[in-house]
Amino acid sequence: MSQLYTETFGQGAPVIMLHGWAMHSGVWRHFAQEIAQNNQVTCVDLPGHGRSAGCSLIELDSWITAALDVFPDKPCHIVAWSLGGNVALELANKYPEKVKSLTLLASNPHFLSEAEWSGVSELVLDEFTSKLARNIDATLFRFLTLQVQGMENTKQYVKGIEMALQECAAPEIHMLVNGLALLKTTDSRNALQALSCPVQLILGSVDSLVPADILEDCQSLQPKLSCHLIEGAGHIPFITHKKETLELVQNFLEQKGVKQ
Repeated sequence: MSQLYTETFGQGAPVIMLHGWAMHSGVWRHFAQEIAQNNQVTCVDLPGHGRSAGCSLIELDSWITAALDVFPDKPCHIVAWSLGGNVALELANKYPEKVKSLTLLASNPHFLSEAEWSGVSELVLDEFTSKLARNIDATLFRFLTLQVQGMENTKQYVKGIEMALQECAAPEIHMLVNGLALLKTTDSRNALQALSCPVQLILGSVDSLVPADILEDCQSLQPKLSCHLIEGAGHIPFITHKKETLELVQNFLEQKGVKQ
């Protein structure tokens, strides 16, 4: 198995950061460097993404195993965004001794909507899958625009993300399709319910991919869950609402014993 690419910043208690679908760690490097002022932060490129392109693993369990290889010997804190949140939830559930706390950014333990759960329509994910085969670049651009849909200054934010992503080639189409399949099939609600470590969920009020009304449902599953809604934020609050998101993440880490 090819080792996952990582970037590490700062010194102190370990924090692992996991990005979302079609992205890589460069998209939130500046945010990670802020957290690294008091901590040792390791950003991971998930299998098939960014500079981990040679690691073309398909199963979620294989992603978890690969991610564990870059974890330190002592328990660490995880900050995970979008699809990375599902990886983190399953990892924390299976290896609780490895995780000291978990912060989920714009992530849904069950991305698909159903009768009593809010999420993305399966038709939307199927549409992305079919369009990838015709035009990867156009499909990824459409995904970027969805992340800031309903916000002001959308062009500015999309341009910024595009510039960050240009560091690396886009994932191969089979890895993009696999990531969408993971979003469709992964149900991490039981993992959230079973968590023993401290966990917080941060959502944007205008996120078109992760509905804000899952906060109440997630808290019903995990009564100890710390929930936060950032008004006016979409799917990338660590970029569009960096100050608010950073404050929430740093405060949570400090309360859970990062500063030692």
